[in-house]
Amino acid sequence: MKGKFNAKIAAEFTPPKTWVLQKPLSFSSRLIAKHEVELLRQIGVNVSSHKTFVTGTVTCKEGMQTDLASVPRIVWAVISPWDVARAAVIHDHLYASLRKYFHSYNRSKVAWREARKLSDNIFLWGMKSAEPPVPAYKMWSAYWSVRLFGRWPASAKEKN
Repeated sequence: MKGKFNAKIAAEFTPPKTWVLQKPLSFSSRLIAKHEVELLRQIGVNVSSHKTFVTGTVTCKEGMQTDLASVPRIVWAVISPWDVARAAVIHDHLYASLRKYFHSYNRSKVAWREARKLSDNIFLWGMKSAEPPVPAYKMWSAYWSVRLFGRWPASAKEKN
């Protein structure tokens, strides 16, 4: 196991395709190193570290909006997003921070690229930590989708 979630998703559906978290959702992993916690803080992620165990924890706050997983409905027959949903919510928080950072005045392109790669790795570790287990074909297709195509959503302008 690559990490641990604090709970199941508690969210309310707000049409047409958004969910609002009713309780915080966290993912903790010893694979998130101390310097990576600092990198995530630099880009604005709600992240903490435990001094004793050197564990990084990414937390999505109550009220956060998410689409769970940006999988087109037509693909749901093959790759429905329910078993990757918790990892996807954490990834949504990471990418929301990446978007804000990308459009900030004092951004570093190197830090943004490193944080995006780390965000995608945290998504993978979250899927590897899911219960019940995520099938390998789904986990790797979701991971490579965000690695190959995630630069656009991670740098898009925020919608008002």
